[in-house]
Amino acid sequence: MAGRHLGKRGMHLLPSRTVTRRDALRLIMGFGAALSAAPRLAHADDEFEASEETMAALEDAQARYDEVAAELDRIGQEYADLASQHSKTLDEIERVTKEIEALEREIERKQREIERKQERLGARMSSAYKSGNQGMLDLLLSATSFDELTSNIYYLDKITESDRDMIESIKEDKEALEQDKRNLEEQQEELESLRRQQEDELKALQDKQAEVQDVLNDLDDEVKALIEQRDAEILAAKEEAERLERERQAAIAAGGSYSGSVSFEGASGSQSAVIDAASWTPSAGVGFCAAWVTNVFVNAGVGAIYGNACDMYWAYCYTSDPSAIQPGMIIAVPTEPYSYAAILYGHIGIYIGNGLVRHSASGYVITQSLSSWISEFGVTSTPRWGWLGGIVLS
Repeated sequence: MAGRHLGKRGMHLLPSRTVTRRDALRLIMGFGAALSAAPRLAHADDEFEASEETMAALEDAQARYDEVAAELDRIGQEYADLASQHSKTLDEIERVTKEIEALEREIERKQREIERKQERLGARMSSAYKSGNQGMLDLLLSATSFDELTSNIYYLDKITESDRDMIESIKEDKEALEQDKRNLEEQQEELESLRRQQEDELKALQDKQAEVQDVLNDLDDEVKALIEQRDAEILAAKEEAERLERERQAAIAAGGSYSGSVSFEGASGSQSAVIDAASWTPSAGVGFCAAWVTNVFVNAGVGAIYGNACDMYWAYCYTSDPSAIQPGMIIAVPTEPYSYAAILYGHIGIYIGNGLVRHSASGYVITQSLSSWISEFGVTSTPRWGWLGGIVLS
């Protein structure tokens, strides 16, 4: 997104500082101050100034602007911190989910083992019953002494006891696994509750940011209007001074005298179609990475799915498993630290296969390795991927 430029060594992106509206405004004010200092009469120390009322109003508006801008920066940092926590929560949910799935597979394996052991023991008991326990009877009758008889009885009892103990042991293992699963499911529910709470807080911060941004925009307009008024007053003072100077010089040239006084009065397609469209769809402009993704899917005939990178991340990116990524999937982060807009709205691209990601950055569409994309943009949150609009292209 905005705030990045191409490095000299090729397609690798390097962070750079974005010129914000506030930077531009301060630049305008600095330029205006320089302009106000520039025009002077031949009498060197007479500096042109705007009215005291205008300068006081401008200082007051600028102070209020800086205060609101600081509040906006604070909200942005709070949002970035919360987004980072939310990303860690999603990581934890993903880890717990995988553990639950592994336990479910192990529980199924234990259940099958119990069933096999029970079937084997049942078959043995059935065989003994059908043969009239002849084998057991033969074993007992073959005893040549009382000691041998008691030994054979003990042996037969131990065989069946061993089978029962083995089955009970497997059942206990299964019950322990099921308890572990229940514990993990409780942990998963707590994490899901935390995720929902964090998403509500993120939404509240976005709403608050929008409100503060509106106030800042109004102050921005007010400050710019006062800057224009100040510069107009300075220019008017300069022009009036020049006019009076011309009159004085004319009077001197005519042999007379001049007694005037200076008055200071008064700015749904296939994967290949998406990959092909990604190769030629132009950038939508600086900061419009998600708009470029939308245009790619429109050009590929899939359809128009709108939203910023943050919206698309929450709605459609569901995994960070490298084995699950497929060509045509979007890859996104909900926040990244390279510009104020990027902190709030994140960044997004399209995985085109062969370990490569295509994305729009600083007004240029570039191709970058998947690993370097994850390393570069996954600084404050975990990159995830999925099918845009839930439309499975594969």
